[in-house]
Amino acid sequence: MPRRHIGLSVFDAAIERMQGVFEAGHRVVVSFSGGKDSGACLEICRMARDLAGRHEPLDVVSRDEEIMFPGTYEYCDRVASLPDVAMHHFYACQPIINAFNRKMPYWWVFDPELSPSAWVREPPPYAQRIPEQNIDSMVIPARFPPPPGKRLIVVIGLRVSESKGRLFGLHSSGGHMTKPNRFGVAYCRPIYDWRDGDIWRAHQTMKWDYNSAYDTMHRMGMPRSQLRIAPPTMNVASVRSLGLAQSAWPRWFDRVAERCPGVRTAAQFGVRSVQPLRRLSETWEQCYQRTCIDEAPTWIRERAERVRDVYLRQHGRHSAGPLPEVTPCETCTTAIGSWKVLTELMYTGDPFCVRVHCVPMVEPEHFRPGAGTWGGKAAF
Repeated sequence: MPRRHIGLSVFDAAIERMQGVFEAGHRVVVSFSGGKDSGACLEICRMARDLAGRHEPLDVVSRDEEIMFPGTYEYCDRVASLPDVAMHHFYACQPIINAFNRKMPYWWVFDPELSPSAWVREPPPYAQRIPEQNIDSMVIPARFPPPPGKRLIVVIGLRVSESKGRLFGLHSSGGHMTKPNRFGVAYCRPIYDWRDGDIWRAHQTMKWDYNSAYDTMHRMGMPRSQLRIAPPTMNVASVRSLGLAQSAWPRWFDRVAERCPGVRTAAQFGVRSVQPLRRLSETWEQCYQRTCIDEAPTWIRERAERVRDVYLRQHGRHSAGPLPEVTPCETCTTAIGSWKVLTELMYTGDPFCVRVHCVPMVEPEHFRPGAGTWGGKAAF
């Protein structure tokens, strides 16, 4: 992405953005995940607050996901102990996707239906349970009231160098400061123009504290550009990280594998563990029928049947021939367009509708009555 030179380093620009927010008197809450980006935002806000002449403790909010690489919550504990930080450590017992388990695609954080001894770890003593499972409802004016006539602003560590989608989203939402959401909360992204090198240079130069999991992952062979801190079961892309974690933290990994079925297999066999295996002399259409319908869990079978019917109808509107086996149909309006792509996609059911949009998301309510929905009435 080309950069426009404005006579400031990205570090100085970030300080300037946040100093203006503090000087305006708004209430600032830093969204903290324990990763390098949110850690940089925390330190930037501490410096900008002091430059603005404000001396109240900095509000920092963190949502506990139970399963994160060792070192993450130890870092959170150190932040919570800082005298100029007011840590708000929440947990919501919310469902998180398990991309490696076709039978049950969710697991619940600090699952109240399990004994605490079955959890990977317990929340810290200062943690507070909240009823809101949607992360957008975590920081709201009712919980963090701003001064009269001022706004509540949440600082997040979004950086556009990580994906084009984030870059487009930044421009479409109005720049580094968004418009207020439905709760009246605006989001500030002070380090949106930082790159990986900027993050690590700032940590090194300023001697900032950070998550030790990064050092462990890097020593185990993970490239700097791929160092990510997030719940490791969220998507298939974390397979490599799980393989490294198995060697780096074997006891922790054993607890995670017991807690989330499918994780051990994914760490051992990689992405092949969550991909369909086409048999010798079997067509991709036959493979779809066998792996996504005949041998699939009920929720995947029902979705696969509906998705198949929808895409066959769409293809039939512009072609008298069958859906291609491998090479996608150039006329189909979707990027799927072949049995091979459809099979690889629906093998795991695509519960969050990342690629398939003709069926609704699979709600937690579908697997556990009373678990709630992602919004609106209970869907498929």
